[in-house]
Amino acid sequence: MAVESLLCVVWYYTIISGFYILYCPVLYLMFINHRLYRKVVDALFELWELFPVALFQCCYSTKLHHFGDYVNPNEKTIMIMNHRTRVDWNYVWIALYHATQNPNEDCRVCKEQLNGLEEPGSVFDIGGKSKIKIVLKDGIKNIPAIGWIMQLNFFLYVKRNWQEDNNNLNQFVDYYKSLKYDYRLVLFPEGTDLSESNKIRSDSFAVAHNLPKYDFVLHPRLTGWSALCSRLRGTGLASVYDVTLAYDNPAQTELDLAKGNIPKNVYFHFKRYSIDKIPYNEEDLKKWLNDRWGEKEISLRKFHKEGNFIDLETTKPPAYRSPRSMIVAKAGFTFWTIVNLLFTYAIYCSVMFQFWVLYHSVLFVIVTCYLGGFQNIQYRLLKNETP
Repeated sequence: MAVESLLCVVWYYTIISGFYILYCPVLYLMFINHRLYRKVVDALFELWELFPVALFQCCYSTKLHHFGDYVNPNEKTIMIMNHRTRVDWNYVWIALYHATQNPNEDCRVCKEQLNGLEEPGSVFDIGGKSKIKIVLKDGIKNIPAIGWIMQLNFFLYVKRNWQEDNNNLNQFVDYYKSLKYDYRLVLFPEGTDLSESNKIRSDSFAVAHNLPKYDFVLHPRLTGWSALCSRLRGTGLASVYDVTLAYDNPAQTELDLAKGNIPKNVYFHFKRYSIDKIPYNEEDLKKWLNDRWGEKEISLRKFHKEGNFIDLETTKPPAYRSPRSMIVAKAGFTFWTIVNLLFTYAIYCSVMFQFWVLYHSVLFVIVTCYLGGFQNIQYRLLKNETP
C-alpha cells in the first residue's frame, strides 16, 4: 500500500513539475502567436497523457480491456461516458491510448471497418489531430497545477447554471471553430459519480418522473447534452461514441487511490454512432440519450453478472480488441521522470526558479479569481485576432 501511495504522490508531482517547467514558459506564447500556442500546449498535454498510461499499467499493473469499436483519432466527436467514480478520468487516457491504435496493425479488422479511417497524424500516436477536451465542473479549474493546466488547454467548464453554462458552451465552440480545430470532447452526462448518496438522488428523480430506477448508472442530465450536440453539429461533428466503463474493484475517490485501492482490471466498451444517426430535434436528442443509458444499464448488469458487455443492437457481446504496445508510453514516462528530476533540482538550488514558481502561482490565483481563468483570456485574444 505504501508503494501505491508513493506512486500517487509521484503522479501529482509530475503534474506540478510539468506545469512550472513546460507550461508556464509556453503561456506567454498566447500573446505573441495564439495559433502556435494552441498547437504547442496541446502537444504538451498529449505528451503528458503518456505518463498515467505507463504509471497505472506498468507500476500499478492495471490491465485495460477494450471492447467494441476503434476510435478514429482524426475526427471531431463527442464521447459520452457513465461516471462510475470520481477518478474515471485517470483511465480515459489509458482507454484512448489503446482504442486509437492504427486498425491496420490488427489483422482481425476487416476492410469494411477501415473505410473512412485516416492514418493517425500525431507525433505521439495517441490523439491524432483530434485533441481530448473534457466537460468539467467549474471548481476543478481552481485546483493548483492540474486545474491551471486544464485552463490552458481550454476545457469546457459547467456550473449547473444554464445561462452561464450556455455562455461557456458558446465561447468554447466559437473558439475552436475560429481555429478550425477538431477535438474529442469527453462528456459525463450524469454530472456526478455513482456514489451511494448520488444514487439516492437519482432514484428520487426517477420516481418523480416515472422513470425506472438504475443500479449501475445514474439518470443523465439531458439539457446540456442536447445543447452541446446541436451546437457542435454545425461545426463538423462527425460522430458520437457511447462509452461504457466498468471496474473489477473501483476506487471511488482520490483518497482510495492514495490508499492503494487500485483497480487491477478496467473495462471499456466503445460504440460509434455516425452523426447521421443522431436526431436533430431537441426532444429526440434527449430521448436518444435516455435510450443509450437504458441500454448501458442492461449491458452493465450483464457484465457484472456474466463478465461480458452486450451490444443491444446486435444482441451479441462486442468484439475484444488487442492492446497497443507500451513502448511509446514508457518513453513518455521516461521523459516526465527527467522533468521531475529537473524540477526537484531547480526548486532546491535556484532562488530564481523559486521566484518563478511563486510568481506563476500568484498569477494563476489572481486570473482564476478575477477573470474566471486563462480560458477566458484565450477566447478574448483569439476573438480580437480574428477578423
